[in-house]
Amino acid sequence: MEPLPYLERVKIQSEILLPLYRRLRDELGAERAAELLRASVREYASALGKAVRESEQGTSLDKLRSLMPAFAASGALEVEPLADNPREFLLNVRRCGYAEYFRSLGESEFGAMLTCEIDPPITEAIGDDLSLKRTQTIMSGGDHCDFRWRLGN
Repeated sequence: MEPLPYLERVKIQSEILLPLYRRLRDELGAERAAELLRASVREYASALGKAVRESEQGTSLDKLRSLMPAFAASGALEVEPLADNPREFLLNVRRCGYAEYFRSLGESEFGAMLTCEIDPPITEAIGDDLSLKRTQTIMSGGDHCDFRWRLGN
């Protein structure tokens, strides 16, 4: 059985989390609701990164690369590869199904917290010799997402 494409997982997660987030936002205020969601996302992403670190073979960068098929499955991402070698994995995302989905819900900020903000803690949990630099995302209004993973800080 093939693993569920990550975009489908996100849609399922948001069916429960979005109403909860909206309720928290109404009752506790936007800042506190975002703080709670971000803490939960960091915890989830760190656990995912740790699981990848323990289950995959190769360097930290190899382990990170192993996630891309699930994240891009079913046409969720249109990726422009820039460099893919033993020390760098650099790419631009030119179309993002995650951003399209959350925009259709009118919840891009929620979508950014739920999807875009998992990347740094996943990267950190996979290996402390792995770094990510990203200056923009489509979800937050950029014309592309610029992922720059490098091995060896």
